[in-house]
Amino acid sequence: MRPTRTVSILAALSLMALAGCSDDGPPDPSPSPSASSASPSPSPTAGSPSTSPTNSPTVRPSVPSGFSLDDVSSPGFPNLGGDLGGIGVVRVGRHAGYDRVVWQFPGSGRPTYQVRYVDEPTADGSGDVVDVRGAAYLEVLITTVGIPAPGTPPPEDASASSIAGTVIEQAMPVYGGFEGYGQSFVGVRDRQRPFKVTVLTSPTRLVVDVYSG
Repeated sequence: MRPTRTVSILAALSLMALAGCSDDGPPDPSPSPSASSASPSPSPTAGSPSTSPTNSPTVRPSVPSGFSLDDVSSPGFPNLGGDLGGIGVVRVGRHAGYDRVVWQFPGSGRPTYQVRYVDEPTADGSGDVVDVRGAAYLEVLITTVGIPAPGTPPPEDASASSIAGTVIEQAMPVYGGFEGYGQSFVGVRDRQRPFKVTVLTSPTRLVVDVYSG
Protein backbone atom coordinates (compact mmCIF):
# COMPACT_ATOMS: atom_id res chain seq x y z
CA MET A 1 0.00 0.00 0.00
CA ARG A 2 2.81 2.49 0.78
CA PRO A 3 4.69 2.09 -2.50
CA THR A 4 1.51 2.62 -4.46
CA ARG A 5 0.67 5.73 -2.46
CA THR A 6 4.18 7.09 -2.96
CA VAL A 7 3.89 6.65 -6.70
CA SER A 8 0.53 8.37 -6.65
CA ILE A 9 1.98 11.27 -4.72
CA LEU A 10 4.86 11.57 -7.13
CA ALA A 11 2.49 11.50 -10.09
CA ALA A 12 0.36 14.19 -8.53
CA LEU A 13 3.39 16.38 -7.97
CA SER A 14 4.44 15.97 -11.60
CA LEU A 15 1.01 16.96 -12.84
CA MET A 16 1.07 20.06 -10.63
CA ALA A 17 4.46 21.03 -11.98
CA LEU A 18 3.22 20.70 -15.53
CA ALA A 19 0.13 22.75 -14.74
CA GLY A 20 2.29 25.48 -13.26
CA CYS A 21 4.29 25.69 -16.42
CA SER A 22 1.20 25.92 -18.58
CA ASP A 23 -0.17 28.82 -16.48
CA ASP A 24 2.68 31.16 -17.51
CA GLY A 25 1.25 33.99 -19.61
CA PRO A 26 2.46 34.62 -23.18
CA PRO A 27 5.74 36.57 -23.42
CA ASP A 28 5.55 40.33 -23.78
CA PRO A 29 5.40 41.18 -27.46
CA SER A 30 8.64 42.62 -28.75
CA PRO A 31 8.31 45.91 -30.71
CA SER A 32 7.94 45.37 -34.41
CA PRO A 33 10.62 46.78 -36.69
CA SER A 34 8.15 49.33 -38.09
CA ALA A 35 7.24 50.59 -34.63
CA SER A 36 10.85 50.90 -33.49
CA SER A 37 12.03 52.73 -36.62
CA ALA A 38 11.90 56.54 -36.76
CA SER A 39 8.77 58.03 -38.34
CA PRO A 40 9.34 59.65 -41.74
CA SER A 41 9.68 63.44 -41.94
CA PRO A 42 6.56 65.19 -43.23
CA SER A 43 6.77 66.06 -46.90
CA PRO A 44 6.75 69.80 -47.73
CA THR A 45 3.32 71.12 -48.43
CA ALA A 46 2.42 72.68 -51.76
CA GLY A 47 3.16 76.36 -51.81
CA SER A 48 5.90 76.20 -49.17
CA PRO A 49 9.06 78.21 -49.94
CA SER A 50 11.02 75.03 -50.67
CA THR A 51 8.64 73.87 -53.39
CA SER A 52 7.04 77.01 -54.81
CA PRO A 53 8.72 78.91 -57.66
CA THR A 54 10.39 82.18 -56.77
CA ASN A 55 9.62 84.14 -59.91
CA SER A 56 9.74 87.86 -59.24
CA PRO A 57 6.99 89.96 -60.85
CA THR A 58 8.03 92.23 -63.68
CA VAL A 59 8.16 95.80 -62.44
CA ARG A 60 7.16 98.39 -65.01
CA PRO A 61 7.88 102.07 -64.56
CA SER A 62 4.87 104.07 -63.52
CA VAL A 63 3.26 106.36 -66.09
CA PRO A 64 3.67 110.05 -65.14
CA SER A 65 0.62 111.95 -63.99
CA GLY A 66 -1.47 113.42 -66.81
CA PHE A 67 -0.59 110.73 -69.37
CA SER A 68 -3.36 108.44 -70.60
CA LEU A 69 -4.52 106.28 -73.50
CA ASP A 70 -7.96 107.93 -73.38
CA ASP A 71 -9.23 110.39 -75.97
CA VAL A 72 -8.43 113.98 -75.02
CA SER A 73 -10.59 116.95 -76.05
CA SER A 74 -10.48 120.58 -75.06
CA PRO A 75 -13.57 121.86 -73.20
CA GLY A 76 -14.87 123.72 -76.28
CA PHE A 77 -14.45 120.94 -78.84
CA PRO A 78 -16.10 120.38 -81.36
CA ASN A 79 -16.92 124.09 -81.42
CA LEU A 80 -14.48 126.10 -83.48
CA GLY A 81 -11.76 127.95 -81.64
CA GLY A 82 -9.74 131.08 -82.36
CA ASP A 83 -8.10 131.80 -85.70
CA LEU A 84 -4.81 129.89 -86.03
CA GLY A 85 -4.02 130.63 -89.68
CA GLY A 86 -3.75 128.02 -92.39
CA ILE A 87 -0.52 126.14 -91.54
CA GLY A 88 0.80 124.22 -88.57
CA VAL A 89 4.52 123.48 -88.82
CA VAL A 90 5.48 120.30 -86.92
CA ARG A 91 8.62 119.28 -85.07
CA VAL A 92 9.65 116.58 -82.59
CA GLY A 93 11.91 116.77 -79.56
CA ARG A 94 13.23 114.28 -77.01
CA HIS A 95 12.74 114.72 -73.26
CA ALA A 96 13.30 112.55 -70.20
CA GLY A 97 10.45 110.01 -70.15
CA TYR A 98 8.53 111.36 -73.15
CA ASP A 99 8.87 112.58 -76.72
CA ARG A 100 7.21 115.86 -77.70
CA VAL A 101 5.37 116.69 -80.92
CA VAL A 102 4.66 120.40 -81.46
CA TRP A 103 2.50 122.14 -84.08
CA GLN A 104 3.18 125.85 -84.31
CA PHE A 105 0.64 128.24 -85.95
CA PRO A 106 0.98 131.83 -87.14
CA GLY A 107 -2.32 132.98 -85.65
CA SER A 108 -2.83 133.99 -82.04
CA GLY A 109 -6.28 132.48 -81.47
CA ARG A 110 -6.99 129.95 -78.72
CA PRO A 111 -7.46 126.54 -80.38
CA THR A 112 -9.86 123.74 -79.59
CA TYR A 113 -8.67 120.20 -80.24
CA GLN A 114 -9.24 116.46 -80.05
CA VAL A 115 -6.41 113.90 -79.88
CA ARG A 116 -7.07 110.16 -79.91
CA TYR A 117 -5.82 106.80 -81.15
CA VAL A 118 -7.53 105.47 -84.29
CA ASP A 119 -7.37 102.01 -85.84
CA GLU A 120 -6.89 103.41 -89.34
CA PRO A 121 -5.86 106.95 -90.29
CA THR A 122 -8.41 108.44 -92.70
CA ALA A 123 -8.57 111.92 -94.16
CA ASP A 124 -11.22 114.23 -92.74
CA GLY A 125 -13.76 115.03 -95.47
CA SER A 126 -12.76 112.50 -98.15
CA GLY A 127 -12.45 109.45 -95.94
CA ASP A 128 -9.39 108.29 -97.87
CA VAL A 129 -6.84 106.20 -95.99
CA VAL A 130 -3.75 108.22 -95.11
CA ASP A 131 -0.39 106.45 -95.34
CA VAL A 132 1.19 106.83 -91.91
CA ARG A 133 4.24 104.92 -90.73
CA GLY A 134 4.10 103.25 -87.34
CA ALA A 135 2.26 100.57 -85.34
CA ALA A 136 -0.24 102.93 -83.67
CA TYR A 137 -1.85 106.16 -84.92
CA LEU A 138 -2.71 109.33 -83.06
CA GLU A 139 -5.20 111.56 -84.86
CA VAL A 140 -4.95 115.27 -84.07
CA LEU A 141 -7.88 117.58 -84.92
CA ILE A 142 -7.44 121.26 -84.20
CA THR A 143 -9.50 124.41 -84.90
CA THR A 144 -9.81 126.98 -86.26
CA VAL A 145 -7.56 126.39 -89.27
CA GLY A 146 -8.10 128.49 -92.37
CA ILE A 147 -7.04 128.18 -96.00
CA PRO A 148 -3.33 128.74 -96.77
CA ALA A 149 -2.51 131.70 -99.00
CA PRO A 150 -2.29 130.82 -102.70
CA GLY A 151 1.09 129.44 -103.67
CA THR A 152 2.02 128.50 -100.09
CA PRO A 153 3.82 125.16 -100.17
CA PRO A 154 2.80 122.56 -97.60
CA PRO A 155 5.26 122.16 -94.73
CA GLU A 156 7.23 118.96 -94.40
CA ASP A 157 6.85 116.14 -91.89
CA ALA A 158 9.03 116.25 -88.79
CA SER A 159 12.60 115.63 -89.91
CA ALA A 160 14.23 112.22 -89.71
CA SER A 161 16.97 113.63 -87.50
CA SER A 162 14.44 114.96 -84.98
CA ILE A 163 12.55 111.66 -84.64
CA ALA A 164 15.67 109.47 -84.52
CA GLY A 165 15.83 107.63 -81.20
CA THR A 166 12.26 108.58 -80.25
CA VAL A 167 9.06 106.49 -80.09
CA ILE A 168 7.71 108.66 -82.94
CA GLU A 169 7.85 107.08 -86.40
CA GLN A 170 6.22 109.97 -88.27
CA ALA A 171 4.63 113.32 -87.44
CA MET A 172 2.66 115.24 -90.06
CA PRO A 173 2.05 119.00 -90.28
CA VAL A 174 -1.30 120.75 -90.57
CA TYR A 175 -1.98 122.24 -93.97
CA GLY A 176 -5.34 123.95 -94.29
CA GLY A 177 -8.57 122.75 -92.76
CA PHE A 178 -11.80 121.07 -93.72
CA GLU A 179 -14.66 123.26 -92.50
CA GLY A 180 -12.23 124.85 -90.05
CA TYR A 181 -10.78 121.60 -88.72
CA GLY A 182 -7.09 120.99 -89.35
CA GLN A 183 -5.93 117.37 -89.18
CA SER A 184 -2.62 115.66 -88.51
CA PHE A 185 -1.42 112.16 -87.65
CA VAL A 186 1.38 110.89 -85.45
CA GLY A 187 2.72 107.38 -86.10
CA VAL A 188 4.00 105.70 -82.92
CA ARG A 189 6.68 103.08 -83.55
CA ASP A 190 5.66 100.08 -81.46
CA ARG A 191 2.26 100.36 -79.74
CA GLN A 192 -0.30 102.72 -78.29
CA ARG A 193 1.48 104.75 -75.64
CA PRO A 194 -0.02 107.13 -73.06
CA PHE A 195 0.02 110.79 -74.06
CA LYS A 196 -1.04 114.20 -72.84
CA VAL A 197 -1.97 117.45 -74.60
CA THR A 198 -1.26 121.06 -73.77
CA VAL A 199 -1.62 124.44 -75.50
CA LEU A 200 1.12 127.06 -75.40
CA THR A 201 0.97 130.69 -76.49
CA SER A 202 3.29 133.32 -77.95
CA PRO A 203 3.52 131.72 -80.47
CA THR A 204 0.43 129.50 -80.55
CA ARG A 205 1.37 125.83 -80.25
CA LEU A 206 -0.42 122.56 -79.72
CA VAL A 207 1.78 120.06 -77.86
CA VAL A 208 1.35 116.29 -77.65
CA ASP A 209 3.75 114.47 -75.34
CA VAL A 210 4.03 110.70 -75.91
CA TYR A 211 5.29 108.57 -73.02
CA SER A 212 8.54 106.82 -73.92
CA GLY A 213 9.25 104.81 -70.74
